[in-house]
Amino acid sequence: MTTNSTPAKSLGEIALASALKAVQNDGSAAFTATVALGLVMANRQVEKAEADSEITEKANKATFRMFLKRYAARGNVVWRDTQHMVDGFMALRGKDREKAISDYIDGGKNAGDFAKPEKARLGDGLAKLRTWSFRLMKDVCVNHADVIREILVKKQAGASGEALAEVFRQSVKGEYGATFAALTESLASDKPKVKVDVLESLFKRASDLPETDLALLIARLEGLRLERAATASDVEAAFGETETETAEPVAQAA
Repeated sequence: MTTNSTPAKSLGEIALASALKAVQNDGSAAFTATVALGLVMANRQVEKAEADSEITEKANKATFRMFLKRYAARGNVVWRDTQHMVDGFMALRGKDREKAISDYIDGGKNAGDFAKPEKARLGDGLAKLRTWSFRLMKDVCVNHADVIREILVKKQAGASGEALAEVFRQSVKGEYGATFAALTESLASDKPKVKVDVLESLFKRASDLPETDLALLIARLEGLRLERAATASDVEAAFGETETETAEPVAQAA
């Protein structure tokens, strides 16, 4: 009698499946999605550590692009306002679809009809996911790289992919909190925003202009000032007329 046993899934397979599922069910699953995509990146870091490579955040961008390709391959929109492109490459088959999806995510000189649009912007859900998963893994790489090493040790000891995934999930919950609100608060940037002096900045740039360009700029600024003054005068006159019109009937009624 023989029994067919399903091979145990690797950490990479578990991480990718978890992230894809979480993103498609985005919304209340923001925490799960962020940690799941962080796990995809963590798996890549484990592979690098396994090859005696340094644990850094540089691998995260390449891992995210791979994730986007898998996400698009399921017929999901990555870039805003590109549903028509997704419909187009999903109608293709085999290598043609693979090439179209690669062009859609990476763009480049040799990209074809499905090239990544200029100034492409991620959909809201993906943009949020990218922001927080990148912040999470940047902080993990800088401040909590021990969890990567712990996963590597357990992997080498024969732990299952699910057990390795749970090590990462519990580490995130312990270090950053068990909710999306707690996670984002823990990872919020404390860097103060630099207040730019607009006038000083403009003056500095204007001081580098050639004489002819500077004269043209001054003329255009004066024209803008006069235009605004005229507009303000028109608006003030319009309001003045309205006030007079509404005041007269009141006076007559008295």
